Amino acid sequence: MQTLNVLVVDDSNVNRLVVSRLIQALGHQVVTAEDGAQALACCETMLPDLILMDVIMPHMDGLEATRRIRERFNKRWIPIIFLTGKIEQEDMLAGLEAGGDDYLTKPVDIKLLTAKIRVMSRIADMQQRISQDAQRLEAYYLSNEMEQQLAEHVLHNLYGDRSQTGIEQWILPAVQFSGDIITAARSPTDTLHIMLADSTGHGLSAAIACLPAATVFYAMTQKGFSINAIAREINKKLKQHLPVGRFVAATLAAINPQEKTVTVWNGGIPFAAFINEQGRIEKQFQSSNPPLGILRNMDFDASVEVYRWSEPGRLMICSDGLTEAKGAQGDMLSLERLCSMLASPYTLPAIAPLREQVIAHLAGHENADDISLVLAPCAASIGPAGPATQNAMFTQLSNWELRLDFGPKELREELGMATLLGWLNQIGLSEAQLSDMLLIVTELFNNALDHGVLALDSSEKHSSAGFTSYLMKRAGKLFGLEHGWIQVAMSHVTGEDFPILKLCIHDSGQGFDAAPFLHSELEDAAPHGRGIALVNRLCRSVRYRENGRRVEVEYVLR
Repeated sequence: MQTLNVLVVDDSNVNRLVVSRLIQALGHQVVTAEDGAQALACCETMLPDLILMDVIMPHMDGLEATRRIRERFNKRWIPIIFLTGKIEQEDMLAGLEAGGDDYLTKPVDIKLLTAKIRVMSRIADMQQRISQDAQRLEAYYLSNEMEQQLAEHVLHNLYGDRSQTGIEQWILPAVQFSGDIITAARSPTDTLHIMLADSTGHGLSAAIACLPAATVFYAMTQKGFSINAIAREINKKLKQHLPVGRFVAATLAAINPQEKTVTVWNGGIPFAAFINEQGRIEKQFQSSNPPLGILRNMDFDASVEVYRWSEPGRLMICSDGLTEAKGAQGDMLSLERLCSMLASPYTLPAIAPLREQVIAHLAGHENADDISLVLAPCAASIGPAGPATQNAMFTQLSNWELRLDFGPKELREELGMATLLGWLNQIGLSEAQLSDMLLIVTELFNNALDHGVLALDSSEKHSSAGFTSYLMKRAGKLFGLEHGWIQVAMSHVTGEDFPILKLCIHDSGQGFDAAPFLHSELEDAAPHGRGIALVNRLCRSVRYRENGRRVEVEYVLR
């Protein structure tokens, strides 16, 4: 039993002596006071664990002393037992209302007082444990707050500032941290990549599960990888690092303003669609794949859906926290109604009325799951391009040459363009030079792959139905590619006036007649020849050899 410091307050010397000896015999420490004023003074010096308080005393009675003790020391509970000769019920009630905890009448029954002191000792033990637990809880709370602030800072910086991407977004977490994330970044070819990811669970643990997905997304987008290659790599990382039962539903989208296309890989996100400026759904991208982190990479399906728009609109993606949000009557949100609220030019902000509609639907109830929503403009221009990444690895060398060979495996996994874009980001080009070379390399490599190795007819893709058919044929041929290659060589040589960047792309295809496109003006070129005409305009020379299987270009670094 804990040793108590007991304050005995009584104006009778005899009573103080008798009670003090009894308490000391029980193993407790005793302090005495002759009236309420002295009792207050003792409490100011050292707070007792228990007070035995007489009621009728000169200067300040026990009731007034008790009231003042309760007011002055309200942050700590001190048991107060009244000892008095008054036995009327009104007197007992008055003592309890003043702040007393118990009541004993004089002459004091020693056995009863002993029992009550023991009870108060047990209560004091419990109070001390509660106080210690409260201190530990407060320390944990402060530590947790610091960790939460640190995590919030890290996550905010990791997911970055998306204001330069032109997208609108809204996330409403179910708890402090959202298990939903929205990331967006520009590829070196100015294609806008977007990922909405929804991790299992809620809070910080769910947010942490999304970290590998975000880091892979940003790194591979910067290097120029396609979204299906990014989805495959994210799946691999999550499968390796997340525990069993943890996975990430995600939609990855690529918006190409030059081609006017939206490319989507959807694994477990309930709604992704192209909405026109009249607020109607023109194309919905179904969730045809399981979430990331479930399948082994050998079983992973990286196939995508591609939609080409004829008129501008918006890509809308939302998590199941929104599609399953219940209103006051248990009803679900109407996605058609939300889409109809997007009937406005893509250049105007549009997410605010959708957010207000969702909040009104919840009607003050907390959302059961994280809600996330992203809108991305789909038009010929989707905001300012990000700054080019430059690392002048080769600029101190006057002459150098690099060469890469891409076989069936590399072509199937679409590693070629990502590798070439990585080259271009390493050779110290100015922003204008990099923009030109990105266009040149992209056009020539894609021509070599699509029309050389895969033997596709580009004239098919310039109608809406033909474009879809073209993409399906391309995906099928690329998936089953067992033979074929593309060789790429790039060199930097010192010219007469300015350095020259030479590019040679050679493929294993049947070749084609490039002469009509080389000698046509850009404005007069056929839709499927405009790329060659543009390359011809940008380069000092363009030569097709081996019946079109080999193209050599020279670009002057002015």
